[in-house]
Amino acid sequence: MKRKLLISIFILASSLGWSQTVPPDYDIQDTLARATVTIQKERPRNTTQTGLMRLDTKELMRGAVSFGTPDIIRALLSLPGVAAGNELMSGMYVHGGDGTDNLFLLDGVPLYNISHFGGLFSSFNTDVTKGLDFYKSGFPARYGGRLSSVVDVETRDGDMQKYHGTVSLGLIDGRVQVEGPIIKGKNSFNIAYRRSWMDGMIWLAKKIKKVKDMDAAYFMHDFNAGFTHHFAQDNTLRINFFTGKDDMDMGLRRDNTDLDLDVKWGNLVGSAGWEYKIIPGLSSSLLAYYSQSRANTDYGIRMSKNKLEDTINSHIGDAGVKYGLDWFPNADHHVRTGVNLAAKMYRYKGQAPDTASVAPKVRSNAFEGSLYIEDEYFITRNFTLNAGLHYSIYSSTRKTWHSVEPRAAIKWSPVHFMDIKASYSRMSQGDHLVASTYIDLPSNTWMPSTETIRPVTSDQISGGFYFKPMKGMDLNIEGWYRNMNHLLMYDGPNAMFPPVEKWESHFTEGKGESFGLEGELSWRNDKISVSAYYTLSWSRRFFEEMYPDWFWDHNDNRHKINLVGAFKVTKWLEINANWNYHTGNRITFPSNVLPDGTLVYDEPYNLTLPDYHRLDLGLLFTHETKRGHKLETNVSIYNTYNHKNAFFAYLTTDESGNVKGTAYSVIPIFPSVSMAYKF
Repeated sequence: MKRKLLISIFILASSLGWSQTVPPDYDIQDTLARATVTIQKERPRNTTQTGLMRLDTKELMRGAVSFGTPDIIRALLSLPGVAAGNELMSGMYVHGGDGTDNLFLLDGVPLYNISHFGGLFSSFNTDVTKGLDFYKSGFPARYGGRLSSVVDVETRDGDMQKYHGTVSLGLIDGRVQVEGPIIKGKNSFNIAYRRSWMDGMIWLAKKIKKVKDMDAAYFMHDFNAGFTHHFAQDNTLRINFFTGKDDMDMGLRRDNTDLDLDVKWGNLVGSAGWEYKIIPGLSSSLLAYYSQSRANTDYGIRMSKNKLEDTINSHIGDAGVKYGLDWFPNADHHVRTGVNLAAKMYRYKGQAPDTASVAPKVRSNAFEGSLYIEDEYFITRNFTLNAGLHYSIYSSTRKTWHSVEPRAAIKWSPVHFMDIKASYSRMSQGDHLVASTYIDLPSNTWMPSTETIRPVTSDQISGGFYFKPMKGMDLNIEGWYRNMNHLLMYDGPNAMFPPVEKWESHFTEGKGESFGLEGELSWRNDKISVSAYYTLSWSRRFFEEMYPDWFWDHNDNRHKINLVGAFKVTKWLEINANWNYHTGNRITFPSNVLPDGTLVYDEPYNLTLPDYHRLDLGLLFTHETKRGHKLETNVSIYNTYNHKNAFFAYLTTDESGNVKGTAYSVIPIFPSVSMAYKF
């Protein structure tokens, strides 16, 4: 009887027009059946913001799986507006960013190191992932601290009613995940562990080839654990824990030269969150967390009687708290407001090559805080406005910086199959990555803004047209322009590990801009899903102390195309394909050679490497057992037609003094297989 009454009320509300003002991505709950229905959360047309893509677990698992393991970052790199950097170096360059300006959140907690093995895997385990929100423009006011993008990853609560899990074995790693109730209907757990066995493969390869003058070993592992407790239906406690570690050792013994390198890096994240509905229409969330990233590098070079040894330890840690209110004052407004506070710790220690010297040691602290308010206002059935303000304060031991950051996004739906959107966002970032190269090395060190190094700022405008001409089809076209101020570029001594003591003196300040167009055409039904993504972009920099005019950025890829397809042949066989193309990255090439052999450079990044393209194919076989369990076998081929993509270039000078550049590739065709048993 109660259910009939609720249905009657819903029909009456719909007839009065109330349903037109309910937020399109709002989770509708039937309290009698205790079920949650999510309405097309993965499609961008249902949101006010530009540049937003929402992916659930099914979306993340689709596509040709590289190296037998699905990966969040790999999925994002196929999207328009995102440049991938070097192969397997999982740099993610969004709308002209430099890769250090992306905000990665795991259950609301910032994560600083997101790469295993330089990008082979990311730190996000898809076995426990519920989904993610990916913003590259139109940032809501609740986000801050980074310039280019937000990757907000949410893990899944454990099942409150029954136990189940997954065991997966791949060519280079294995995974296990288990979840279930502790007290049915009250609380649950969800844990996952992942480890690579590349150390065993390397050992076996050495034995087969009988290599004696080189040592190499590598392994990585990570662990996720989540606990969820329902005090009541709208009163929930969540405790999450994540730790990950990489360990890489390399040694070379040849003639009179010995080279040793030992690098260890990883993350440690813990959080406790409480979500509570105060009154109908008003909910609160409280999150306390700690996040740290560590890296230890030991290296030694011995040539004849000369010896050079060094040890570098770097660390960044955040201890913070977030409190937010989620308020629906009426059917036309959705207001979010809150405060974020974090104490930040930066630590660096290096062992001086000369033991008589003083070892460089840097210890810095900072405080980062922000206030925000935003309102999703459903003006009419055709107009939606998201307007907000983000205020941030960043205070280190030597300087306090303030930033007022307005945000606004508007959507107009002139007809039912078309949306027109526009947005403006101002962002700031107080943390700086001290690095001498664009490669994301674990030894790179984070440092705070100082009295001479300002926070980086960015202003971005974007707009687009979003069509749904027929069922299952989407056509989206977006454009953007953004400027970036107070960017830093390394201008110190030529070294893999830049000086960190008085690091400000080794960097020069400049600015940048990026603009372009991106498009998406996709179509899907129950069996077929195909998408075509295209990006036309320009990205350039201006550093007056280095060059008197604008120059193109290292990751200025003029054209980028991604074709993604999935075909479910039968209920037990699915075929996946992903073709990637982009114009080559840029390098700095000498323009002249003086008689004494000195190389002369005119413009930074003046040469474009050959175009990059790669085809990945995958087959997914699914078998269901008599007990209802599933056995999934994934066979994939990375770089199917074995194209030699340039990873780096090496310069040589012939006897006539002419400079010649040769590009080298690293990753050839790579087949892999993995099996997952879901029970």
